Amino acid sequence: MKLVYILLCCAICGACFGISFEAEELCFSLQRGFWEMDGLFHFANYAEYPSSTSIYFPIPEDSLSLHPELLLLEMLDDSLATCRFLTQGKGGFSFALTMPARHFCTLRIAYRQTLLGNTAKYIISTANSWGKPLAYASYVLEVGDGISITKAPFPPQQSCGKENEWMFENFSPVSEFELEFSYN
Repeated sequence: MKLVYILLCCAICGACFGISFEAEELCFSLQRGFWEMDGLFHFANYAEYPSSTSIYFPIPEDSLSLHPELLLLEMLDDSLATCRFLTQGKGGFSFALTMPARHFCTLRIAYRQTLLGNTAKYIISTANSWGKPLAYASYVLEVGDGISITKAPFPPQQSCGKENEWMFENFSPVSEFELEFSYN
C-alpha cells in the first residue's frame, strides 16, 4: 500500500516526463551452488504521449559467477504496456519497454546463476542512471540451509531465521548488492 501511495504522489507532482524507473521489490534466494533473483520493477510514463526505451539489465558474470539463465521477463497485470526481449550476452541482457501516456506498469524479471565461489553480486547502482532516487526499494534475502552470510550489502534492518530484509525510501544506491558467504 505504501508503494501505491508513493507512486500516486509522483504522478500528481508530474515532476518526471517519459518513462521513469520508480521502485523495485527484489527477492534473492541463495542456495548451495546457485542463487536466484525474482523481482518486481515499477515504471511510470508521466508524459502526455506514448514512450519507448531500451533498457540494459546488467548481471555480473565471471569465472565464479557463471552465465545466468533468464527465467522470466514479463509484464504483470497490464495489457497496455509491452516488454520485448532484445538480446543477452556476457554481463547482462536488454529489453524494450513501451508504455502509453500517463501509465504505470510492473515488470517481473527472474534469473538463476550458478556460483562456484563464495560471493554473489547484483548490480543496483544502475538505478542512479535514471536521474532520480527510487521512491521505494525492497530487498529480501532467503538463505538456504548450511549457508552463513559473512558480509551483507547493508546493515541488517529485519531478520527472521534465514530471511533478511531491507527497505528504503528515496533510495540512491552507493554500492552494489554484494554478498559473501560460507558453507557450514
